[in-house]
Amino acid sequence: MDNYDKASIPSLADCLKAADETRELLIHRGCYTEIPALLERFYQAGGVYLVSDEHTREAAGRRVREILEEAGIPIAGELCFPASPRLHADYSHIAAITGGISVLPNPGGVVPVAIGAGTVNDLVKRAASELKRSYLCVPTASSVDGYTAYGAAVLYEGYKQTMSCPAPLALAAEPEVLAKAPSYLSSSGFGDLASKIIAGCEWIISDAVEPLGVPGADRIDGAIWNMTQPGLMGYLERSIDAARGDAGAVIALFEALAITGFSMQAFKGSRPVSGSEHLFSHVWEMDDLSLDGVPVTHGHKVTIGTLAATACCELFFADPAAPPSPPAGYVRPGLSQRTNSVSSAFKGSRCHDLVVQTAREKYMDSRTAARIGEAVRDNYRELRDRVLARLLPYEKLKEILAQALCPLKPETIGLSRSEAIATARRAQMMRNKYGILDLAWDLGVLEPILSRLEDSETYLR
Repeated sequence: MDNYDKASIPSLADCLKAADETRELLIHRGCYTEIPALLERFYQAGGVYLVSDEHTREAAGRRVREILEEAGIPIAGELCFPASPRLHADYSHIAAITGGISVLPNPGGVVPVAIGAGTVNDLVKRAASELKRSYLCVPTASSVDGYTAYGAAVLYEGYKQTMSCPAPLALAAEPEVLAKAPSYLSSSGFGDLASKIIAGCEWIISDAVEPLGVPGADRIDGAIWNMTQPGLMGYLERSIDAARGDAGAVIALFEALAITGFSMQAFKGSRPVSGSEHLFSHVWEMDDLSLDGVPVTHGHKVTIGTLAATACCELFFADPAAPPSPPAGYVRPGLSQRTNSVSSAFKGSRCHDLVVQTAREKYMDSRTAARIGEAVRDNYRELRDRVLARLLPYEKLKEILAQALCPLKPETIGLSRSEAIATARRAQMMRNKYGILDLAWDLGVLEPILSRLEDSETYLR
């Protein structure tokens, strides 16, 4: 156990105090009636602008509007997105929100209110940031950790990226509404929560190479680590029946996701709770992955990404004595060759230029890569012990995901097994956030690992 695991596990209230943007989180029956008081306490509201979709307006939006009207708070405007097709976090929708507020008679005094699940929240969060004001969040499902997170995951010019923007000042989550959300949203939230395990493993890897000046590597912040990692398995156990509508499990899941969001607020980035598993998801989101014409949820894509990233991690650390070796005759690609490979992998994509730029920024010369390899080999057993002490074994991970009604095979989200495995190549290219895929690539063993993964009778089956 690492030293930063030895501190006591902070409570939800402790994590809220550690966050520097959110001031209040209400999660109890009847909390919607306190929304007028929240607006008075934390916002100088001359009115509100309500944003929802047709589903979440019925689930919560109409009731919230009634409460606001009864309290005499002006409804300056409202935007309700259609229920079909399913809403995407596309930047064009952010422009619709900012445009709708900007044309109001007194836009500076209007508070945006997000009433919905993760996509609605991300859209309003970024729109509020661009308008230089704070917003209020009314979550309707325990589906993502983004409600309380710094930043919004947005598809901009074909590139899924986390745009900088503050979390809401206040949130009001009604347990009854959360419990009545469709089961696939709760299983999506569970998958997102389970992904924090492999994300923690990758933070350990990142921490190990950061002293070498590796681009995209981050040291572990003990206080932020303890907000999420030590209590994670306990929350997973308590929330495993969320998709079955168990009220206590749904609340446990929401609290756990809120805590992970608070950790991102404190860190001002997603490193504490996001790694390669989210990069798999981002690739599929840019590909507009759908099943029978219905877009796959973020959490379900992350679930398959978590299984894939966990498999890669197990395969990398399979040998207790030494890391895998590159194939005979392997020569690390130069910058020009690497740039051409990345360009080819994203040919025709709207995000092509941004990914190529990222690849250039994260590329290290052979001397630096050799130092990484030497350091990993010299400290391999210690690094392996630290990672595997955190990693949930693949079969155990698969077992708890099955209990939580999460997808287990790529085919269940519209991918072939080979397509899911091949995604690792593009996932490794697209972010400057050091993790297991980067380590494998820098040591020249990514392709052998993917070959072993392809041949396996266990992984992603």
